[in-house]
Amino acid sequence: MPRDVRAGFAAWHMRTPFGAGPAELVRALREGRAAPPRGLPAFPGQDLGDLTAAMDRADFTPSPGALRAALADVARPAHAALPAPDAWLVVGTSGIFFLGEYMGQGSEWLGSCGDIACDLAQDLGLERAPLTLSTACSSSANALLLAAQAIARGECPSALVVGFEALSPIALNGFRSLMLLDPRGCRPFDRHRAGLHLGEGLAALSLQASSPDFRGARAVILGGAHVCAAMGPAGQAPDADAMHAAMSEALGAAQCEPRDIVAIKAHGLGSTDSDEAEAVALHRLYGALPSVTSLKGSFGHTLGASGALETAAFLACLEAGFVPPAAGFEAADPALSLVPLRAPLAARSGPYQLNFFGFGASYVSLIVGFES
Repeated sequence: MPRDVRAGFAAWHMRTPFGAGPAELVRALREGRAAPPRGLPAFPGQDLGDLTAAMDRADFTPSPGALRAALADVARPAHAALPAPDAWLVVGTSGIFFLGEYMGQGSEWLGSCGDIACDLAQDLGLERAPLTLSTACSSSANALLLAAQAIARGECPSALVVGFEALSPIALNGFRSLMLLDPRGCRPFDRHRAGLHLGEGLAALSLQASSPDFRGARAVILGGAHVCAAMGPAGQAPDADAMHAAMSEALGAAQCEPRDIVAIKAHGLGSTDSDEAEAVALHRLYGALPSVTSLKGSFGHTLGASGALETAAFLACLEAGFVPPAAGFEAADPALSLVPLRAPLAARSGPYQLNFFGFGASYVSLIVGFES
């Protein structure tokens, strides 16, 4: 990215299993606390019995109308923080369009994820054609990266990035069939980790052109990178080489060295193979690691929403003065040589690396600069 223009965060808003807004979420993340369990709704023709503990709900799935209302509630205040009326809406999600198929007879059809973006742009009075990205779990991370690059190149003065994901029996049954769900919840980098648990949530972040000295911004995207390794030798398996490439290229784009990074928000999926590959990539790039954390133990893996939601949650914690610990971690795995944060770490000014790795070999890493 050009050194004279950065994409600065003007505002961020979110809805998670901890409710609307950041207040309760920040308290939970400071305490390393997981979201309270909620039962799953009844889906026609679906037997999801043993998955009750595998999903953190944000309670906007009773109807497609409830989800649309939640999207508007989160997107409007983020959009209001932008001075430019011609903001570009970039949406990231990974399959929300499946939801309507399971809401029962007579329910409102939610439409495709592209339809949702167009409707949201119209609701907000945005004139630019929106863009929707669906690259599995890296969807809204790619949306953030693309919007930041467009702002840095002068293609738009501001952007509204929205990531969202709602409960889907297709996702639940799909991950169950792959034996990737841990009924105890996500335990990132833990010796006894057994998979992930899914979460639903949404976040909206407003980006605008900012100078490198942070004037007019609370935090800035210094750089980032996306690596697609779907045709590589690892196929669909977690690919340490691709993870390393994404992180290394992100540092290069931000003109940062590994020694500059204050802390890392790892992808921290909680599965055996993914955490092992990420640990290998981190050690190869950093040698002596800075502090590492993961957010998925607190509110689950929110799939296509995770890029926007985890970035917003992480920024909210930094603004509150701390880097959050990794909820769910209990016992170190000697094979990883990586122990994530077990208590809050005081936030300080500098660059932070945020990783988002998607099923299907889409790997995104962002470097976010923060000034305390």
